[in-house]
Amino acid sequence: MKILKRIKINNINYYVIIELEYKQSENKIPMLRLKNCKNDYWDGGDCSILIEKIEENYSLKKAQQYDNNISYMADILYIYDRMPFISGVKDIIVSNNMIVGESYISKEEIEKYIKEFNVKMNYNDNFKLSDYRTWKF
Repeated sequence: MKILKRIKINNINYYVIIELEYKQSENKIPMLRLKNCKNDYWDGGDCSILIEKIEENYSLKKAQQYDNNISYMADILYIYDRMPFISGVKDIIVSNNMIVGESYISKEEIEKYIKEFNVKMNYNDNFKLSDYRTWKF
């Protein structure tokens, strides 16, 4: 299952793609969990709060620390550094109530860009969606 959540930064609506799957809990109850993530806890409310915090704390200066040449990639890397569990980012361009353009970048493409262009990331190995103290803004 994939969920799209809107995140608005720099007056652009991005949509983070989050892959989820059902897993059995210790009590044999099906639970929705993050797919391919070390800490697989999932809660849509916590994710929405994280997105609000990311939007509130965004600044062009913070984003440009990742890429000073391509603002799109700066925004993508800013999001990815704060939401390491996403599987991609999409943006949709709307004009006159019609979709006129759409782009998507996968987690693999983001990581390739980071490696290829030696982008300094602030990886947070202790990130837990369930623990606000591990979040960065």
